[in-house]
Order: sequence, then structure tokens, then C-alpha cells
Amino acid sequence: MNPGLSSFGTPPDATAWGALGLAVLVTAVALQPKPRRQLVVAWLTTHPRRTVWALALGAALLSWLWIVVYLRGGPRIIDATAYYLQGRMLAAGQLVFEPVGGLGSHQGRFLIAPPDRDVLGVIFPPGYPALLALAFLLGHPLALGPVLAALLVVVTYELALKCFDDPRAALLAAALSACCGALRYHTADTMSHGSSALLLAAALLASLSRPRWGLAAGLCLGWLAATRPVTAAVGLLLVLVSARSRPAFWWRAAIGLVPGVTLLLAHQRALTGAWLESSQRRYYALADSPPGCFRYGFGDDVGCRFEHGEFVSRYLDGGYGPLEALGTTGRRLLWHALDVGNAEPLAWLLLLGVVLGLRLPAVRLLGLGVVAIVIGYAPFYFDGSYPGGGARLFADVLPLEHALLGWTLLRLRVARWALPVSLLGFAVRASYGHVGLREREGGRPLFEPAALAAAAPRGLLFVDTDHGYLLAQDPSQRDPNQGWVTARRRGDTQDGSLWNALGRPPAFVYRHDFGGGPPSVARWQPAESARIEAETLWPLRSVIRGSAHPAPGGACTNGRVLRVWGDEQGGAVVSLAPVPPARAGLSLWWHPRESGKVTVKATWSGARREDEINVISGTCFMTPVDPGAGPEEGGALRLELSGAGLDLDALELTPR
Repeated sequence: MNPGLSSFGTPPDATAWGALGLAVLVTAVALQPKPRRQLVVAWLTTHPRRTVWALALGAALLSWLWIVVYLRGGPRIIDATAYYLQGRMLAAGQLVFEPVGGLGSHQGRFLIAPPDRDVLGVIFPPGYPALLALAFLLGHPLALGPVLAALLVVVTYELALKCFDDPRAALLAAALSACCGALRYHTADTMSHGSSALLLAAALLASLSRPRWGLAAGLCLGWLAATRPVTAAVGLLLVLVSARSRPAFWWRAAIGLVPGVTLLLAHQRALTGAWLESSQRRYYALADSPPGCFRYGFGDDVGCRFEHGEFVSRYLDGGYGPLEALGTTGRRLLWHALDVGNAEPLAWLLLLGVVLGLRLPAVRLLGLGVVAIVIGYAPFYFDGSYPGGGARLFADVLPLEHALLGWTLLRLRVARWALPVSLLGFAVRASYGHVGLREREGGRPLFEPAALAAAAPRGLLFVDTDHGYLLAQDPSQRDPNQGWVTARRRGDTQDGSLWNALGRPPAFVYRHDFGGGPPSVARWQPAESARIEAETLWPLRSVIRGSAHPAPGGACTNGRVLRVWGDEQGGAVVSLAPVPPARAGLSLWWHPRESGKVTVKATWSGARREDEINVISGTCFMTPVDPGAGPEEGGALRLELSGAGLDLDALELTPR
């Protein structure tokens, strides 16, 4: 099975077969003589809002089906698991949390600590997690998606009706929204694009209404800014165009912006120490290379080699310029053509509708939104597309496209074929991506709470995957005698140190089976070790020059290393997360990537060590650091490196 853009074949699962059955049914209706078809249309449009709410209920049920069938009961994509933790934190009133036992047992992907504080926060904007927090407070976090799905259908209908004043076009737009496979995924997994699409469409709808709706438009735009800032800029442009001559609208909208923008600024302040510094840019500055690789714009150094390494090596070997932007945008558009209606022909008709209706203000407005989202994300290098999720950076304008497509299909007199084509497209084409999404990484979430029930009711739980940690972590649980305290399994002295610090509670290891079997929860056994694996101290505490990230190690390492990259002058100055105190000192184990002379300067616990060494590629060596008079303090480890490239394999705490 190929879950990519070339997927095509017989329905791959029961859901796809169901879509094929519905396609046959609506095709039978479409083939009826015109008088009979008109009876069906009249029945649906006599009370259009009843039909809309029936479609909304259907969309909600389908999104719940996606949770059960394709997600297998929990968030799947790494971004979704991070949002899940962020929603849980906000439900507890936390923008950051203090990890039990210090940073070393908790830090990792999509988590950063602000300067000079031993707390962690999720790097993504807080708008969607704030909505998810409400669902956490109600005890059903995954129920948010189906609610958003229902609201998307209703808002899509109202937007199309406001734009074209035709209930038939509006109902068709609502039906396309309910059938859209991309929206079913984005209102099932805990991703932000379903809420972004709803906020953008609602803001535009409010701007087309009376001035008193300005407050609602502002609230939507502000919350959108706290969810996806680039999409919020597109929304602001559309609202400016649609309500440019109504001052009474704008002062209300300005008031409405305040809550969302305030939430975004507070989040940035908590994670970066500055109101206007991006938490995502800070994360990539501490966690990836080269410096400045993650940014909105162009340059030879754009493209992060660790997080997006495969993509960058394939498409951005020479950096990100206009030609690379065209390539990235083109790939997104190829995915998005499938997203709009589960089949590319519907997207092609959408383009034709824009051309035919350019004289209509509503067509120009909706078309502007589509063009603006494409241009708005063009300066961002990573395409962000994947099977099932589609061109997720463009998913935010799907309601606008469905409204425009509903009008277009009526204008072209082919409206009766819209649902047959959409359902058939999902059955024999788009469904392959969703099945591929379901089967990845063992075909189930990387953490399932039910697996703990058979092990014990409480204790210390070690998890060895990023997804699993983000799903299992509950910052409100700090006592293993009262509930589950979650930490990352490091396989070094940090595990034992945390266990001892918590009073040696019952401890377990959660292991996910990437082969497709059920997860296992086994008793954790302490191991004698004085080593700290260097890659576990990633992301870095601070970076002055250079960069660093985890990488495969050489033959003389333990498999993974922290790869340190120098700047253009060949030097690096970085600080690692606080290292526990040792009784006598600290030994640093290095793996040279090349032969030559290196200078290593290390500062820790008030002591400083400097060595100049001739090294041989692939041959590990050690440099000691004596903490001197204050060995019990521990603290951050500062490294200054120059010369041949080095990987830091491990830190060994040396006893007296």
C-alpha cells in the first residue's frame, strides 16, 4: 500500500468501503430524472438549518470514528502529543511545569526551559491547547475534535449563505465539509488546524455581518493569533477587506483581540523570558543546527538539519531561496488538491469557479483568502504535509474553499455529482493516506493508559519515546505514592538518581511495540552507573556560538552522542542542563568526527578545565573536570570548543 499522492485502488478498509457504498447511493439519486431530484432538493432546502445540523452531527460522528478507527484511541503525530500535554498543563493553570527530580529526566523534543529556570514548557502557541484544556476539565479531551467538526459544518454553511445568498450552495458547502477526509483527521487528532479553520471562517463570517459582530470577529482573530499567527495575518487581511468602511466594527474588533494576544504574549514570556520572543525559534536555536535554521524567510542557512534533516537534505541542500519556495509550495498544493474534496477534480473546478466569478465580491474575497494562505506560508521552508493530514498548513482555508466550491458547482450545473465524486475519491484514493497514518509506528498510540491498570495503581513510570512521554506526563502528579509520576527512561545514572530522590517507590518501564503488538509494562530494575548519556541533556540550556543535537555515534560510543557544531570560525560555546553533583569530579568522553587539534574548555561547579589535544577520528578520549571546593553543588556545564569536530558521548561522575 502506498499512502502517498500516487495512491489509487480498491477501498483499503471498512471505512473506505462504507464511503464507496454511500457513493453508490448518492450516485443513484443523481441519476434520477430531474423532477425526482428536485423533490429531494426541495425536501432538503425546506428547512435548511435542520439539514445543516444533521450534517454537523454526521461530521462529529465521523470525526469520532476517525479517533477510534484511524488514531486507535489517542493522539498519534508528535505535534499532537505535544499539544495534548500542553492542554493538560493549561487545564491545571500552568504555562510551564516544574519536572519532578530536575530537567535531566524530562527534557526532550518540543520542550524548552526558559533562561535561568528549571521548568519546562511546550513550544507551540497556546490558543488551541487552551481550548483543549476545557475538554480536559470536562474529563474528555478527545471530545473537542468532534465538537469542532460540527461547528465547522455550521460555520461553513453560514459563510456560504452570507456570501452567495443561496441555501443550495450553502448546503452543498456544508456537505463537502462533512465529507472532507482532511478535516476528519484534523478534528480527530489533537492538532490545531481544525480550530484554526473554524476561527478563520468565523472571523470572516462576523466581518460580513453587522458592526455589533466586531467583538466576535476580534475574539476569533485574537485566538487565531494565539494558535497560528500566519493564518491570523491572513484572517486580518480578509476582515480588513470585508469591513474596511465600518469604524463601529473596528473598535469592537480591537477589544476582542485582547484575550488571545495576551495569552500568546504570556506564553512567550513564560518560555523565553521575553514577551516578544518566539518560543519555537528559541527551541530550534537550542535544539538544532545551523544557528537560525528555523525562521520565516530565505537564506543559505535556512532548514534545520536535525528535526527536518531528511527533508532538508533532499530539497534544500543549498538553502531556501525563491526556487526552493516554489518547490515547497508546489508540493503543498499537490497535497491540498486532494484535501479539498478527497479528489483532485473538485479542486480543479474550484479554480475554474474563481475565474468565472471574479466579478463577484464574495468570490474575490474567498479567493483572496486561498491565495493569501499560499503566499503567507511560502517563506516557511518545511512543507509540513503527510498522508491523512494532507497539506496541513493550507487546511485552515478549507471552509472558505468549500463555500466557494458549493457556489461553483451550482454555477457549472454539476452540483449533483459533487458528493459522489467526493465519496468515491475517499474510497479509492484519499483513504490510503488515512490507513497509512493508522498503521505507522506500530498502529497504535505510543502511550495507552489502560496498559498501566494491570501493572499497579501508582508508582514511578519510565517511558522511552517522545510521543509516550508527552502523552503520559501529568505535571500535577508529583508523588509516586499517590499516582503515576512519569519520567523519560535514560538508561544511565539519572534514572537511579530520580528513583532514590523519590524514596525508591515501585518503578516500571513502559515499552511500545513498533511491530504492532500490545505495549508492555515491566518492573524497572536499577542498574549501577555513574554515566550521564550526553544526548539526554538536549535541548541545550543556552547557546552563544555554534549548535548541538543528538546523532548516531561511532564504534567507541554507546550508540548516541550529542553532536556539537562550530560556527563559521569553527568554534562553539554552549551550556548543558544542570548536571547532578559528584563526589569528586566529572569526566567528559568525546568522539572526534575528524582528526586534528582540538581545544576543550569546560566550566562546572565553579571549576574550569582547558585541554589542547591532537585527536584521531573515531578514537574516543576523555577530559576530566575537577569541581574543586564545591563538588556538592553540581550545576550547568559550559563547553567552549574549537578545532576538529567533536561529539560528546557521555559525562561520567567520578567518585572520590
